[in-house]
Amino acid sequence: KNQKKNIISICRLVDQKNIFEIFKIAKKLKIYNFIVLGDGYLFDKAKIYLKSNNINNVYLLGRQLEVFKYLYESDLFLSTSLYEGHPISILEAMSIGLPIVASKVTGNIDTIRNNFSGFLYQLGDIKEATCCIEKIMKDCDLNFRISNNSYSSHRKFFSTTKMKKSYISLYEKYI
Repeated sequence: KNQKKNIISICRLVDQKNIFEIFKIAKKLKIYNFIVLGDGYLFDKAKIYLKSNNINNVYLLGRQLEVFKYLYESDLFLSTSLYEGHPISILEAMSIGLPIVASKVTGNIDTIRNNFSGFLYQLGDIKEATCCIEKIMKDCDLNFRISNNSYSSHRKFFSTTKMKKSYISLYEKYI
């Protein structure tokens, strides 16, 4: 309910998603809200971490059924995962044209084209992650370009129709 821009992450609160990296990034970028949707065994530990480190710009909203409501209110999508398979939450963000900042790991590197549909940063490099976020958030032309490319990449490579054809082709190859 404040006037800050929103950075969103949608993930299970488990080790793989590396949520404490989100918190370290948020601590460096207090001018933004960090919205985290999801639940998991690290939820209580995350709340304690945020309180003990005086991080007040992260909002842990738990599991939400209507994620698009939150995506549409956001300005950027952040993924700090240690690894991914096929990152559905990134694809959801791309489907509405959100610019993406994501860790440079398996799954993310197969979905995001660096400096085109988003930015990839070295896992654990908080400074690089914050620079990527700042670049997008402060440069309207870059934000617009990345946003459009995110949307068009989703349509070109990851639409339901495209994915359906890819899966059918894969299955037919092995039948």
